[in-house]
Amino acid sequence: MQNSYAYWRASHPLVFISLHLYLGILIGDWVTPFQVLFFNAHFYTTLLFAISILVLAGTHSQTKYKFANGIIVSLILISWGLLISMSLLSWQNLKIICIEPYIQSCRDFVIQKINTTLHDKQANGFALALLLGVKSDMNKDLVVAYTQLGIIHIIAISGMHLEILFKNIKRLTSYLPRNKLFQPIELVLLLISVWTYTLMAFASPSIVRASVFFSLYTIGKYLGATSFTLNTIAAGILILLMFNTKGIHHIGLQLSYAAVIGIHLFYKLLYKLVPLDNPIIDFLWSNCCMSIAAQLTTFPILILHFHQIAGWVLVSNFIMVPLSNFILYALGILLLLPIQFSACALWAQLTEKYIVSFNEWVAYWFSNTQASSIQFSMQPIHIALYYIMLLFLYLWLFNKQASYLMGVLVSISTFTILKLFS
Repeated sequence: MQNSYAYWRASHPLVFISLHLYLGILIGDWVTPFQVLFFNAHFYTTLLFAISILVLAGTHSQTKYKFANGIIVSLILISWGLLISMSLLSWQNLKIICIEPYIQSCRDFVIQKINTTLHDKQANGFALALLLGVKSDMNKDLVVAYTQLGIIHIIAISGMHLEILFKNIKRLTSYLPRNKLFQPIELVLLLISVWTYTLMAFASPSIVRASVFFSLYTIGKYLGATSFTLNTIAAGILILLMFNTKGIHHIGLQLSYAAVIGIHLFYKLLYKLVPLDNPIIDFLWSNCCMSIAAQLTTFPILILHFHQIAGWVLVSNFIMVPLSNFILYALGILLLLPIQFSACALWAQLTEKYIVSFNEWVAYWFSNTQASSIQFSMQPIHIALYYIMLLFLYLWLFNKQASYLMGVLVSISTFTILKLFS
């Protein structure tokens, strides 16, 4: 029963709501020139919204026409997506109001601490890029090496950085008594910490997306809601669309959510394919599955926008991402250590040497492997077939039914034929 499509759809309402709203937003973007010329957006927005509410109320009472009601609800959700697109034509996007002096003092503390403790120019610039996203002092050749190896996301403030902060603060707040008094305090501390760091990092789009995700997850857990990751992802996209409907076309948002969805859907299924007893090999296999899962869903987006992909992307992510996490933890400890303690100076030297060695290894790997990009091209029809194949692959890994494997083979065969004759 729980694996049925109806149950899954009922458990993930925000996924279906988001898809319908997105379709409506796409329609709104397409008709933008016409609506500006031929009608008043606000008048028809209000009228269409009022009609949809009345229709929705009418369909709710007619329980025996489930199929027709489902179509009507879908059309209403699509129309609401159209309303969002129309309404924001003449409205300014909402802006997040932050306490500038507080955020600036936190940012100055981090910069001053790094400048005081890390004297090597390369290590200093790398640390500021890793913590705050300030890349002005980074070596340009090093940035090229990270880009060509497919690990540029290491020095881009993203969910990986926020996850480490979130988990460690969550670990500290777990010592608070579990009662009605301290649970709201824990929630407030987590949200303040997450959004303070987000604003310290200049609220770059990648970290804002991660912050919205973690905020929704934390608030949902506090309210006792059942945790469905796809629902949280869909809710995050909806909130971001309310600020800027054009953001859905940004490649950063597409890659971020594609990677998160890929990890959510495929990581555990791939990890369970090879049960291991050795903890070291198990850790390496876990990282490998994480990298493969993310690449499975982001691959066609990279090809669509750039027509190429880094040749060493799987290997470099498998090796370098776990090693880069040590730098984040080391820098976190360095920020917490009082500068008056001799341990702070010693820890700064060790961290500095590790950063320099890490970057030298990246530069050496790049220069000696002649890391290059693999040229590849895909049309929209190829991308659609790829994701259909990926859906059948997921269903086969999840349910182990031969019919889904046949869908994978048919999708691959169709994709190959189209590529041969394109």
